[in-house]
Amino acid sequence: MIKAIIFDCYGVLYLTTQQSLAERWPKHAREILNIRQQADYGMLSRQQYIERISQLVGADTETVVNISSLSHTLNHPLVTYIEKELKPHYKIGMLSNIGRGWIQNMFDEYLLDNVFDVVVQSGDEGLTKPHPRIFDLTAERLEVEPEECIMVDDLPENIAGADAAGMHGIVYGDLNKLKKELNKLLG
Repeated sequence: MIKAIIFDCYGVLYLTTQQSLAERWPKHAREILNIRQQADYGMLSRQQYIERISQLVGADTETVVNISSLSHTLNHPLVTYIEKELKPHYKIGMLSNIGRGWIQNMFDEYLLDNVFDVVVQSGDEGLTKPHPRIFDLTAERLEVEPEECIMVDDLPENIAGADAAGMHGIVYGDLNKLKKELNKLLG
């Protein structure tokens, strides 16, 4: 029996709407990715990440913050569906490969604190998806078994990690497809 549904952040709860930092500064794409990965593993705070990117590309920190903020927008229809249809019946978690300090800024902006029972950030754990251990950790914090969870992520390799941990997985495409897949799993 499913007791919890876990959502990824970027590509699911937040959708990409504009060019990423790497697209803005293509000659620094590899270095930007490296800095992003350091933040995802918790080696850099949000502020350190912004400062490192700023130094790398020769832009002021305000420009980097503005581009970062504009590159993702809240998936309002999905969040409304979670709040109205899923939260009353299931524990709701978020698991994301994201550095420390990023989630709280987004949660504050959109008042999301009450949506999620548990939030697991790779930057706090020093472990990223698709490693099965981070899925196990999320289930533990939700106080359920992995097989009682559904993981929703936009990347198939992360769903493979969830499957390896014993969870059910759904590759997110859009809200209508998600509803159909959830109906199959939830009965």
